[in-house]
Amino acid sequence: MVTPQLIELKCRNCGSELSPRDISPQLSAARCRHCNALFALPAAMIDRMEIRRPDVPLPKNFRVDRDMDSVRITHRWFRPGAFFLLIFAVVWNGFIIGWQIKAISQGNWSKVLFGLLHTSAGALLAYLTLAAFLNSTVIRATRFELSVKIGPLPWRGNKRIQADKISQFFCKENVSHGRNNSTTTYSVEAVLQNNVRETIAAEFPKSDQALFVEQELERHLSLTDVPVAGDYGR
Repeated sequence: MVTPQLIELKCRNCGSELSPRDISPQLSAARCRHCNALFALPAAMIDRMEIRRPDVPLPKNFRVDRDMDSVRITHRWFRPGAFFLLIFAVVWNGFIIGWQIKAISQGNWSKVLFGLLHTSAGALLAYLTLAAFLNSTVIRATRFELSVKIGPLPWRGNKRIQADKISQFFCKENVSHGRNNSTTTYSVEAVLQNNVRETIAAEFPKSDQALFVEQELERHLSLTDVPVAGDYGR
């Protein structure tokens, strides 16, 4: 068996060094991000390449704790946009509470019932706001198990997976299209035995956050980073 070699590639046009994201092994081609030149790569070279992603630095709002047996990655959900959500929640719930108090005092029960839908929406909004300020996602990997815990407020996504069932991690880009715009988030996915796929952590607003989690989990579990279908940036 021939061991893959790490080959340094440079742009044929401007001489700039190419990064792994500039190279498409599937197309046997590369595009330089400096001069935008596109050129083919020999198939024999692609076969001998071991394309490695550059190290992803620790993102903001992340913390990593390591010991001999485990790695623990903590991601705080809070970001500045949570203050806008807080203001909106206060205004919305203040209006609805005033509406309901006035309707009850007038004995207008049809108006009270109509306001219950908006009251429920306000309660959900308040919960989402608290979660944005308080919650964290904690991913812990040992040689035996991978666990995901979200809290302190209850939230879906908690799970446990046996480590020996995991063959690969990858980052996935998720685009949600609305009526007037679209939202892009990133998730960390695991490829399990029999090619079953499982979402480890989702809703990261930036790609480097998901890529960092993928990187740290693969390193701790000694998994080789290889491209898979749907892998972001591959």
